[in-house]
Amino acid sequence: MVCAILAGCYLLALVTSSFCLTYGHKPIGIESRSLEAIYQAALKEKGTLKISWGGDARSASTGLIAAFTKRFPDVKFNLTVDLSKYHDSRADRTFDTSNGEDDGADVIVIQTVHDFPRWKEANRLLPYKVATWNDIQSPFKDEDGTFTGCFIYEFGIIVFNDNKVANDTVPTSYKAFLKPEWRNKLALTYPNDDDAILYLFTSIVKRHGWTFIDSLVSQNVTWLRGSGTPSELIAKPPSQNELTASFAASTRVAAVVSTKLPTEDHYVTWPQTGAIFATTTMPETAKLFMSYIMSDEWQAIASASSGYATRKEFDKNEVLNQTLTNPLGFVTFMQDRANVERWRFQFETTLGTPQGVSPLLNKTVI
Repeated sequence: MVCAILAGCYLLALVTSSFCLTYGHKPIGIESRSLEAIYQAALKEKGTLKISWGGDARSASTGLIAAFTKRFPDVKFNLTVDLSKYHDSRADRTFDTSNGEDDGADVIVIQTVHDFPRWKEANRLLPYKVATWNDIQSPFKDEDGTFTGCFIYEFGIIVFNDNKVANDTVPTSYKAFLKPEWRNKLALTYPNDDDAILYLFTSIVKRHGWTFIDSLVSQNVTWLRGSGTPSELIAKPPSQNELTASFAASTRVAAVVSTKLPTEDHYVTWPQTGAIFATTTMPETAKLFMSYIMSDEWQAIASASSGYATRKEFDKNEVLNQTLTNPLGFVTFMQDRANVERWRFQFETTLGTPQGVSPLLNKTVI
């Protein structure tokens, strides 16, 4: 029965993964109020809205914080950036230790998409359909409104510093980085420290085999914690380091780096997903935040760099129709936690445990 529900809800070939799980939630309507009307309702609530925001760079939320504060100056909120794998763990622990009365946050927007069906089944999420609900592509949202994909993020884009290397010599295939001229020049995020990077490397092994990883290690790669750290180091001038390129890094941190899309290899995209916890004491303020990040105003900004979005209007490059990336593939991967851990330890066997401080404490990363 469950498999039938999943197959009917997802637009993906793999029927065992879906956001459209149903556990007896009553149908709710779509938000009909304007942002200003929700703002006025939110002003009647007391307290500070707590937002858990998945990311591994301190700058991950700077623009949003500034924009939301300017738009709604009288709303008190605290947006905390941390790795998604810590946000979900913290929410679960708080829920357990408070006997189900608190999740430690009112709103959560994270990478670990497998958490949301579990939280929904436990009735821990507050159903809410933002005003732009009908424009959100069906595979990225729960039909009952308990959670939705907010943005499309990506890893596997080739990042490089064209002050260190000529643009036309930068490969558009991962295997080309195994050539001798790239020795000592690659900066990559540990695959065993981030599930999306792990999925990228899993895809690489499936295409090129483990010999690719062995050859890559022999290139004397600089392995780093945090997807923004490679980009930040690559952006440094030649006088500071010789790190030149990466295919396992965020493109959203260092503005001075250049990028290329792979032309042969599959890269990773996924729906960064958000929800309101049912334990919130500030439901109107939480609805305001979710409404804002899914509004035309913020979606135009959030989708500008990649042209990908969960909303149809802003998905200019049509992420679901790409041949070298499949955002639903990551969702499928994340559902099978035993498989995820098996892959993680396969890479850890070769690379060892991730070394270095948390990227959020690393002063190299903004």
